[in-house]
Amino acid sequence: MSEEQQKNVISSDFFENSDRIERARMYDFTVAFNALVKSLRLYGSGNDTVEKNTEKLSENIKFLFTTEAFFDFTFNGNDFMLNDVRVRRKKGSSISFEELEDFFIHLQVATMIFPKTSGISEIVEFILTGQEVMKSNASPDVVFGRFEQKLRNKNIKIQITQRDSSGGDDLFNILNKSQLARLTYRNMVLDHAMFKTKIRENRPMPLRKAMRNIQNTIDMMCDGSEDSQESHILVLASINSLRGKMIATHLTNTAILSIAAGVQLGIDRSLLTRIGMAAYFHDIDLPEDSRGEVIEHCQNGFAVLSRLNSLNFAMMEAAITAGLHHTTYTFDCKPIPPEKPIMSTPLGELIKVCDYYDLVTRWWPARDTMPIKRPEAIEQLFKMADMRCFAKVTVKALFSALGIFPPGTVLRVIGKQQLACSLDVFRTTGRKGKAAILDRNMNFVGIETFYPHELIEIPKGLHFRLPPETVKTMLDTFNEEASE
Repeated sequence: MSEEQQKNVISSDFFENSDRIERARMYDFTVAFNALVKSLRLYGSGNDTVEKNTEKLSENIKFLFTTEAFFDFTFNGNDFMLNDVRVRRKKGSSISFEELEDFFIHLQVATMIFPKTSGISEIVEFILTGQEVMKSNASPDVVFGRFEQKLRNKNIKIQITQRDSSGGDDLFNILNKSQLARLTYRNMVLDHAMFKTKIRENRPMPLRKAMRNIQNTIDMMCDGSEDSQESHILVLASINSLRGKMIATHLTNTAILSIAAGVQLGIDRSLLTRIGMAAYFHDIDLPEDSRGEVIEHCQNGFAVLSRLNSLNFAMMEAAITAGLHHTTYTFDCKPIPPEKPIMSTPLGELIKVCDYYDLVTRWWPARDTMPIKRPEAIEQLFKMADMRCFAKVTVKALFSALGIFPPGTVLRVIGKQQLACSLDVFRTTGRKGKAAILDRNMNFVGIETFYPHELIEIPKGLHFRLPPETVKTMLDTFNEEASE
């Protein structure tokens, strides 16, 4: 090769370094955008911190517009993407993108499309407009349309696409409601270990992360649209244990059940968040690897939560509930009838009922007793309410949330040699609900709809435990519905 040709050869190092620099710039842009969103929320425009973050973002945008007329900024529920390239988070970095994730999720935005004509002042106005819409507490069904309309009214050229629609672009996946339900449940279970670690190390707990999952659950539970995830979430809350994480799954199930019962009582959204957070942390002092052995944990749980440096109303409720939720029943589900009614707080009473329901209906490896069937557990709750162990109104609320055949209940199909597992809330006799048909080996066969009178509880003394593969297949049917 001649000397002249050698000079014209581009080395592989050049491409590697260019790629590394591009990814670093993408990460820096995401950090700067997140910081600007946060500072605008905290201080509004005209603040020194806002000005510094505005300058940083402006510098990063210049790089992105070097070769492109526009760029796409996407959040798919897990990762941020710039022009369909995943933004890699730096290992060991303590920077959190929660503020930016909230902005995308609460406004139901999948992608922001920035044209080259977008100045930094227009981007600031875009963020302020989004935060203004978020403060209005619009429902998930209307929030995106409201945001889009305000952008048009202000002649802001930045375009947005909605979370449940790719806008004709198949280059990335956007979480639909069913996927978001599964992701939220999974995060709540897996995040428990992280919260425990923070407590052990006396470090601040990222409560906003837990609160975001709780608020996502409330959104999907309160959504009255055709693709409402209410049944899906309640089926998720009937899971015995995710990957053997007994306590984490119990906390997640209790939080979901408490929210569902609170919805039936017409409780205000802000209080629903407090209920969900309190339920999620009420057993925080139980060992992660607990398998159902009787452990005294109430007073320790109160001490742990009351010492948090991030104490707020939700965590105060959690601390009170942690200290008082076993005053009228034991961890192994035996009633302790009081001489007179014992109240913790109204919200704590609701959590107690849901805690007992999940405790008594689950298979705990360290216990010799079989779990109670779900309809039977509701009956037991009413009996214990008569014994003053629970407030009767809270038992009625849980019963109303779960129906006569709570999701996850194994039933028999009348007139057929078939078993079925309820996947719906059978509240009224005049409406059909979904159930998964099972074969004699408890394997999934298919989905059918039934009126409540076409199903019957299995005889007492018989206990069926769904295999994990069957549970997964049943849950996957909700994803299939969402994709139709």
